[in-house]
Formats: sequence, C-alpha cells, structure tokens
Amino acid sequence: MNKKIISLLAAVVVSLPLCAQSELERVLESVEQNNLSLRAEAYAVEGRTYEARMGNSLEPLSASYSTVGESAGEIGAEGELEVSQAFDMPWLYAARSRMAETRAKQYETEYLALRQQILLEAKEVYLELCVLHELSALNKPRLAAAEHMAELFATRYDTGDATLVDKNRTEFEYLLLREQLSAVDLRIIELKSRLADLNGGTEPECTYMMPPADVPMPLDRLLADWEEYAPDLTVLRLEHQSADNDVKVSRRQSWPKVEIGYKYEYGDGRNKNGLTAGLSIPIFSNRHNVKRAKAMEYAARTSAEAALAEQRNTVTELYMRTDYIGRMLGSFSTMPDAASYTDMLGRLLEAGQINIVDYYSELDTFFSTLETRMQTDLEYRIGLARLLVIYM
Repeated sequence: MNKKIISLLAAVVVSLPLCAQSELERVLESVEQNNLSLRAEAYAVEGRTYEARMGNSLEPLSASYSTVGESAGEIGAEGELEVSQAFDMPWLYAARSRMAETRAKQYETEYLALRQQILLEAKEVYLELCVLHELSALNKPRLAAAEHMAELFATRYDTGDATLVDKNRTEFEYLLLREQLSAVDLRIIELKSRLADLNGGTEPECTYMMPPADVPMPLDRLLADWEEYAPDLTVLRLEHQSADNDVKVSRRQSWPKVEIGYKYEYGDGRNKNGLTAGLSIPIFSNRHNVKRAKAMEYAARTSAEAALAEQRNTVTELYMRTDYIGRMLGSFSTMPDAASYTDMLGRLLEAGQINIVDYYSELDTFFSTLETRMQTDLEYRIGLARLLVIYM
C-alpha cells in the first residue's frame, strides 16, 4: 500500500476518540474480514502481480542436438550439441521491471477501491437499519395508542357515546398503522439479508444503535485529499504511469537481442567445442509498436485528467447538498418527546377537548415530521459517509 495512504489512515485512527470503536466499527471490521468478494480480489491481485512480473523473464533456453553417419549402422558417428540463451539489453529489463512494479501498485489500488466500495455500502445499510429500528421503536407507543383508541371508540359506540364514523375512523387508523409498521419490518429483513451477504453470509451480531455522526471537513481539504488518496484516481494515474513506461519499453525493444551459447562437435576421431554469439535485430517487428504505446499513453493521461475534473465536481456537489441537509436538521431541534406528546393528545381526546378528526390530524402531522427528521438525519449521515469514504 502507498506509504502516504498508510500515514493518512494512521492519523485518522489516532485522532478518533476511544468510543469510536463503536458497534459500527466492529461491523465494518467484520465485513472486511469475511467479505467473499474481497477475498477473491485479494487472490486475483496476487495472480495479476505475478503475471506482470512474468513479462520480464529471460527467454527459454535453446538446446539442439544432431547426429549423423554415412550409413544406418554408423548413425551417431558424428554429431553436434548446441545450447544458447538470448538476452535483451539491460536497460530494457530495467524498464520492464518498473512497468511491472507500477502495475502491481495499480492492482493493489484496485483492491482498495473495491474495499472502500464494499465498506461504504455496509455502512449505509447499517445506518438505515439503525433508523428503521428507531422508527419501529418510535411507532410502538403510537400503535398501542391507536389500538387503545379503536377499543375505546368501539365501547363508546356500543354505549351510544360515539358515532359509527368515529368508530370506523379509529379502526382504520389502527389497521393502516399496522400495515406501515409491517412495511418497516420487511425492509429491516431485506437490509439484514444484504448486510449478511456483505459479511460473508452471516449477519454480524449488533443491536443497531445509531453511532455519533461523522465530523464534516472543509471542502478545500476534502478536494485535496480526494485528489491524492481516492483509489479510483490513483488507479488512473498508475495506468498513465504504466502507459508511459510502456512507451519506454517499446522504444528499447528496437535494440538488438544478444544470443550467447556453447557448441560441441564430435566425429572423425576429433572433438571440437567453443562459444557462439549472435544478434537478433528487430528491423520490422517493432515498426508500429512505439506509435501504439504513445497513443495509449495519451489516452491514459486524458482519462486521468477527465476523471479528476469529474470527481472534483461530484465531491463539490455532494458537499453542498450534505451541508444544506445538515443545516435543515437544525429546524427539528425543538420537537417534543413522542411518547409524552401522544399521551397528551390521548388525554385531550378522552376528555372531549378535541374531536377525533383533530386528534388524528395532529398525530399524523407530528409523526410525519418525526419521520422526516429521521430521514433527513439519515441522508445527512450517508452524505458524510460518502464524502469521507477515502478515509475508510
């Protein structure tokens, strides 16, 4: 891994408080250890790294042996053995070595990009599960109150103290709320299944308590860190560096190969041996190779520049949106407690100070506002998670 990335990650870890080793951190650690896609990619990186190094090996050793004679009975009376090895120029091996090293870094960075993508998805799933569990807990008193109202107005209808419209309204509200909570439960099941998939097939043990929100950073620092540490951009820069090395390799491949060997001859009562040497000059085979490498280098450089500009715009847009959502959260800070507010409305209704229409109107408005606050908080946290994913 790049030393700068290691230093950055170490600095972030040291700067976190002790409580930061929260349930979320443990879940992410578990996903990183157990995710099957990450395991497969780790093996693939190792294989591609060896493949890149194979291109800088010596050519196969060449050996030939021949034997002749003037007649079938004399076959083997004369013969020769020749062993030879072809070599490229030393600077060509050096250029290939640099290119293989660059590609190895590229493969490792591709693994880091996949790791960040998987951990970000796991974090988003976890945060949504926290909100859904909170929403489910929030609506349990509301469901109990709705059931109580349905039973109360059924009794009042039997005694003639309530109309059929009021009785039906309370029953319908109770059934509708049960259906809404069932949809929440189904979504929880779906997200837990996805988290289990990310964790290698087993759901991590957790209670889904919402962790403290991430701390936002200034936009200029984020843009600088994204440009330097974002794996996707690093991969493109390494691809450009690899393409530049390919240009150097292609140019040096126009130099001749040297072939050195040993030759042994026997026959006519005398044996002879000695060294052999030769040159292989690629006059025509390398004619278009340099042009190809230059074109690919230009394409890689342009792709890296385009990706950088696009990512700066994406990060800036996400930052502005997340900042706006964060400021919106301040408008929900004065809301009362849900349980006490529900109890108050229930007492007013039972005392006859408000009618059934006002009761459900106030209740629906209050809980809709609460759910909006929770959804806004989730969007804010997910926005921060996406902005700070390069530090994961």
